[in-house]
Amino acid sequence: MINKELLVIPGENKISIINVNKYNIVRIIDVNESGWICGICILNENILFTGDNNEIIREWKIEGDNLILISKKEKSHNNDISYLINIGNGHIASASKDKTIKIW
Repeated sequence: MINKELLVIPGENKISIINVNKYNIVRIIDVNESGWICGICILNENILFTGDNNEIIREWKIEGDNLILISKKEKSHNNDISYLINIGNGHIASASKDKTIKIW
């Protein structure tokens, strides 16, 4: 479960979760099928999205300390996915180095 005390940081084939109040690493989650994760968006306490340098957006279910892949959108953009943001009502927006923004 992700809460307001936690900072989620993307990396190469991993996501680091840091407690901002205690200044410690809570967990490093390996995401082996991803490339370099460039963007992360938390939809709610159970769902997060990642965007990577392989132009793929993945939807993950958070179960305890694990991420379960729910779906992926291949070739979401024509270049690295730089940013993901929760825009409300269950939708996200993605921005890419291809200079496009898409709503999902």
